[in-house]
Amino acid sequence: MKRILAVVAALAVAGCSGSGSTAGKSGSSAPPLVVHAVDAGTFQEDFNPYHLEGVNFGTSGMIHETLMYFNKLKPGEITPWLALKHEWSDKGKSVTFTLRQGVKWTDGQPFTADDVAFTFQMLKDHPQLNRNALEIAGAEALAPDKVRIDFEDTSYAKLYNIAGNSPIVPEHLWSKQQDPVTFTNPKPVGTGPYTLSKFSAQLYEMEKNPSYWQPGKPEVPLLRFPAYTANALQTALQQGEVDWAGAFVPDIQKIFVQGKPEQNKFYFPPEGVVTLLPNLTNPILGRPEVRQAISLAVDRDKIVRVAERGYTKVAHPTGVPMPGGEAYVPPEHRAAAFKVDVAAAKELLKGVDPAKLRFTLLVPSPFTDWVNAAQLIREDLAKVGITVETRGVAFQDWVSKVGKGDYDLSIRATPSGPTPYFQLRSMLHGSLAKPVGEAATGNYERWKDAETDKLIDAYAATEDEAEQQKLTQGLGKIMVDKLPTLPLFYSPAWSQFRTDKYVGWPSEQDPYAMPSPYTSPDAAVVLLHLRAT
Repeated sequence: MKRILAVVAALAVAGCSGSGSTAGKSGSSAPPLVVHAVDAGTFQEDFNPYHLEGVNFGTSGMIHETLMYFNKLKPGEITPWLALKHEWSDKGKSVTFTLRQGVKWTDGQPFTADDVAFTFQMLKDHPQLNRNALEIAGAEALAPDKVRIDFEDTSYAKLYNIAGNSPIVPEHLWSKQQDPVTFTNPKPVGTGPYTLSKFSAQLYEMEKNPSYWQPGKPEVPLLRFPAYTANALQTALQQGEVDWAGAFVPDIQKIFVQGKPEQNKFYFPPEGVVTLLPNLTNPILGRPEVRQAISLAVDRDKIVRVAERGYTKVAHPTGVPMPGGEAYVPPEHRAAAFKVDVAAAKELLKGVDPAKLRFTLLVPSPFTDWVNAAQLIREDLAKVGITVETRGVAFQDWVSKVGKGDYDLSIRATPSGPTPYFQLRSMLHGSLAKPVGEAATGNYERWKDAETDKLIDAYAATEDEAEQQKLTQGLGKIMVDKLPTLPLFYSPAWSQFRTDKYVGWPSEQDPYAMPSPYTSPDAAVVLLHLRAT
């Protein structure tokens, strides 16, 4: 859920090609694509796919690819990518991948099983990079096209984290780095459809990889990522200066569609859930009755109607997408819905010192819908005696503070996965709960609960779908009963795009990938589907 706002100066820069032609160095006559993907006034020269702060969008997917592609809009739809197939052994503690042959890194070196083994060994040796908290025991190349990865525990359910969310890096370059944790990979070498061709703090560009393993793809020869600040994005959309954006736009019909419905399109499928995060290391927010009171005070319907302009809907109390996720929701909670009850909230807070009911609600200031939601939450909580100061900060500052636990309350989206389990694992698994001051990659509220971890680990230990659904129902019950985090609304995958240059974009009729330019590796899959008009 990354949104940015733009500068006219950056747009002027974006009008210049780094190659001296609108087609880029590929020589194609197809036009470049101007992409808005991240809320940043300036870019850092960081293309490490395992960094959470400062990494530039497109690093994963467009440059560094994964072994498989999982379509989260069509659960169960998995596409072979760098790996052609996989086979489990040792009761789910080992998985062997057969790799695609003939793939090359963009510096001409061959892609082999050694690269995959090196990547996963790197994640084992450097836990700061292991954003999926994979319990890797080791990795070994068995042949140039075969690699086995071993795990400490049964890991059937972690195939998405292993193969769909772990970008592969080249051993011949990364093995020379003394510290891959701090390495910013300024001249990235990948196997993906694009290669970095130009970088500055205001603009970076990616060119088509002429040796890409999918012949004839991509058709888009050049991508331009200008840095945007202030409120110029809406002007840029109106004037046709941005071709593909991932932004909240208050009045999409007036600002973007503007009488051109056949050309200017948008598609906002749900991509997870937005929650109100309580920092559970705060002793007051760590009390369940306080979280329950906060939940009872917040008018989510009003947030969706006013702050989100009706583009989405209130989340189910379990956080599971509904309708559609019924099998993963406890039967007794399938009809559950949030309600506002000020009197009940006040009753729950009677035993709490009013002087301690004072919190700061941290939000990224470029996310104007979240800023508005924070103001509504502040007003709602004031009605039950909770004082909230809303504070907007720069996007990267927000990422850093929430990741390190330097906040009281915040708003954050948790992305979806192939099943609701992946979203709930990211939100709740104890292995992701880092000490305050250490950057987390999930479980930002720092929930620690033995029952939760037992359910999550049991899911990963079985291939039985019915049992997995039952275990996820247990997680949903914990969400409802214990409120480790407070679901607000489903997170839209913001995507505005034009069809005057290219067609083939994802749609409700053809949901082959998440449509947002900030979703990885989906954005690369979208680019591989585009055809010049």
